[in-house]
Amino acid sequence: MPTATRDVEISALDPATLSDADAAALAGITNAADAVDAPHLDPVDASYVRHKHAHGHDLRPTHGLLVARTADEQAVGYIELYSQHWDNPQMLGLGVETHPDHRGRGVGDALLKRAVGIARAEGRTQLLGDAWADSHRARFWERHQYPVAARASNRRLVLTDLNHVELAELLARAEGASPGYELVDLPNPAPDELVDDLLTLHLAMNDEPLDDLQLDDAQWPADRFRAFEQAMTVRGCRLHRLLARRTSDGELGGHTVVVVEEDRPWVGFQEDTAVVAGHRGHKLGLRLKIEMLALLAEREPQLRHIDTWNADSNRHMIAVNDAIGCVVLGRAVEVQRTLDH
Repeated sequence: MPTATRDVEISALDPATLSDADAAALAGITNAADAVDAPHLDPVDASYVRHKHAHGHDLRPTHGLLVARTADEQAVGYIELYSQHWDNPQMLGLGVETHPDHRGRGVGDALLKRAVGIARAEGRTQLLGDAWADSHRARFWERHQYPVAARASNRRLVLTDLNHVELAELLARAEGASPGYELVDLPNPAPDELVDDLLTLHLAMNDEPLDDLQLDDAQWPADRFRAFEQAMTVRGCRLHRLLARRTSDGELGGHTVVVVEEDRPWVGFQEDTAVVAGHRGHKLGLRLKIEMLALLAEREPQLRHIDTWNADSNRHMIAVNDAIGCVVLGRAVEVQRTLDH
């Protein structure tokens, strides 16, 4: 039964089978909140919300989804519960949002209380959340004593603003620093014979700075990799992937991945860009990213911008992104709290 608090009731939705009405309601809350906190973001629709929750990044639905409704059945807030099947079983991620017209009325408090109860019942010991810096949600986490564990920035590359002369010069320098490598276009799904080597590229992301976040290394078995590929296809996302391969022995040294949605084909999202430790120092990350822009210009001519996220402490990747023309549009915090049982 729903739990009443002030003028809202909290109830659970099945992330795998969201109705059109519920998905549209959640999209409406997200868009209203983003219009206040992050107006640079592109609005989402019911289809996006439904596919995100049903399939996630590995064909698994969102772990849990709670919605807050008023007495007249209007959805005014939600909290998404995220857990990792593959690693970090102690962790539960919390994505909470309240419609701006209903903030300050205890909606978020009620949602968080229910989510913490679920976390305790499941034996979770770490709770993670995020927020745009200096936003209502950032103050919400501070009020609930969730300390900031990391800071990150949302960068955007606007394709019409690219300086192609500078990019050509940067690419020439990167190629000069990596003469023993070739770039390889990777289809989706990837050939079976490459999967083991591709897992090494995904594991290289574990070298990213965590700041004060307490997280175990991500695990990438082959079935997770294949599930990621399939999830992107089911969600209507086109995967574009470039690999850096050493020509002397065929060993993969790095990759970059960009996703373009079928429903919002003007929007691109930077997924992983990683270089394996033994292959660093050859400007492979820069080379991969610039070559990816050329690939996207050919295959996705309607693409307007690509969004990426960087931890503020990840100076190397920030330098690469700044060099190719990324600009900061939003700053965010990640919070983490240890849950006492």
